Amino acid sequence: MRTFIIASLMATAAPAIAQQTEVTVLHAWAHHAEWQQQLADDFMAQNPDIKITIQAPSADYDEGLVSVIRQDMAGSAPDLFLAGSHLLGEVAARDLAPPMDDVMQGRDMAALGYTDAALALTQIDGVQVGLPWTSSTPVMFYNAELVRQAGGDPDAMPTTWDETIALAKAIEDLGDDIEGIYYPPGDDDWMVQSLLASAGLAPIKDGTLALETELGREAFALYERFHDEAGQEAIPNAAARQMMYAGQLGLYFNSTAAVRSFSREIGDRFEWGTAPMPTLVEGGGVASGGMAAVILADDPAVREAAMEYILYATGPEGQATVVQNTGYMPVNTGTEAILADFYAENPAWRTSATQMDRALPWFTWPGENGIRISQEVVDALGAIANGRQSSDEAADRLVAEIGRLIE
Repeated sequence: MRTFIIASLMATAAPAIAQQTEVTVLHAWAHHAEWQQQLADDFMAQNPDIKITIQAPSADYDEGLVSVIRQDMAGSAPDLFLAGSHLLGEVAARDLAPPMDDVMQGRDMAALGYTDAALALTQIDGVQVGLPWTSSTPVMFYNAELVRQAGGDPDAMPTTWDETIALAKAIEDLGDDIEGIYYPPGDDDWMVQSLLASAGLAPIKDGTLALETELGREAFALYERFHDEAGQEAIPNAAARQMMYAGQLGLYFNSTAAVRSFSREIGDRFEWGTAPMPTLVEGGGVASGGMAAVILADDPAVREAAMEYILYATGPEGQATVVQNTGYMPVNTGTEAILADFYAENPAWRTSATQMDRALPWFTWPGENGIRISQEVVDALGAIANGRQSSDEAADRLVAEIGRLIE
């Protein structure tokens, strides 16, 4: 009898084990795995009732979408998908994710630090398909020492493309082992979108392709001018980065997310910095990019748990982790106060944030052929770089191909 009583007391006194809600997550880019896991670990430490399981990352945004489509057909899609913002159109067109109305209901998003501009980055036709997880704009990376040698001023970098090309040519003329400029074609059409944005253009407006307009052609032709007037070499982006790290490249353009890599690889071997993207016309913009958090799960409990994780990762604390590990700009207004000292000590990291007021959303191609259209654009830049086509010839072909692929 005594044994029974003791056992009963032990059973009664034993604490109940809280049931966890698991949220599976898929993101792109293997080099993001460390900080993505840090976000998950920090969140779970504060929320033991939610388990975040991160799947093996996809190679890039496009592969991530293809993987999700396949998993969805098999009934095994992740609960939370960190999609390239430019692919939200395809996510919506394929009905992969319910709108976020249910998980946003009752939450004051403005009070939580999300501006209307930030929310608009992940809307399709006014519907909130996701929330911005990371955000960036391309910036101009520069070698301050080469800029000075070429007669430029690192504290007053060019603000127009004509001035930038002239400076790049002057740097190119410094010596055979020095290159003036590298503007990467990219893995998708984002870098072309930024050229168009510098002319105040989106790829499509009111049913007209930018490449069908005179100003759009002029913006697209900038890529040809980089090669013809400033001597850009037809080399891979990875090779150009190595030249920049070695102090042999004057101007390099890419996402602000590369700032951490530059800081690590260059160190204090020479002075470098970042400057805003030049414009083609007064008031020209810049393309924004990044990841969008999209909840694919249907189960209400899982959707709510996924939303809690999103609000942490895109809140002030989570975004501070993202910024300091990458160079992305914060998507939450509450992060600025946390990072004030960091930005003061690392001004190169802040440039992208200063461009937010002129950032255009990462354009989403309508229909289900967005990935194919992006690849057509990248292929066109390759043809220009290698001299197989002029920018006008490449634009003509793109207009025909895009017209065929848009549904």
